[in-house]
Amino acid sequence: MDEINILLETASNHCQKGDFKQGIHLYAQYIKQNPKNPKAYYQRGKAYFKIKDYNAAISDLNKAMQLVPNDAHLTGERGLIYFMAKKENKAMADFDKAVELESENPFRYASRAFIKDRIGDLEGAKTDYQKALELDPEDAISYNNLGLVLDKMGYRKKAEDHFEKAADIDPKNFGMSKSKESSQSEVPEEKPDLPPLPDIGGEEEPSKSANFINTLKELAKSKKERKEFWEFVKSKFTV
Repeated sequence: MDEINILLETASNHCQKGDFKQGIHLYAQYIKQNPKNPKAYYQRGKAYFKIKDYNAAISDLNKAMQLVPNDAHLTGERGLIYFMAKKENKAMADFDKAVELESENPFRYASRAFIKDRIGDLEGAKTDYQKALELDPEDAISYNNLGLVLDKMGYRKKAEDHFEKAADIDPKNFGMSKSKESSQSEVPEEKPDLPPLPDIGGEEEPSKSANFINTLKELAKSKKERKEFWEFVKSKFTV
């Protein structure tokens, strides 16, 4: 492995250990030598996000998106950062765009539904959760979260039906008593491993850039991305 790739891997290792400031410092060194690698901007943006420097995180996601335009995963990630930065209109625009880019991906609807719930658009949240479940009928999280939305809307019996369905699919993490006691969306306890990213070194070659795009697309279609999103949700929005 050459020196520049070692620098990128070392930066990633620091972030995985929670040393985000050192990771950011190393990513900056890497980017000086290789300013056309979207992976580096994306990972540094995630590190900035972890330390709540949302403006810097958005800037890095913007740079990654300039190199990899119209990517649903990056768009959704930026939308979440916008939401945390209290820029709700921009957040919703990104979640809408992510749905447009991947209209058959249930996660796109479920994540947008959660944000709609948070901003008080219960009808919109209900519609999106229903679409997510149409695409993935075995998604216990969406059943549970839709139940919570329905409960807020006054549909108690329908809400209980959805809680029961969530418990049937995932009895370990969901159940009637647990769901009804919570005023926030519940999420599974299991924390996912971060998915592998492709090795990229030197100037970004077309084939390697394509590999990065394919990796993001696979990530967006997998349940690992869902779990990462919901783990973040749990850490920030539940008590």
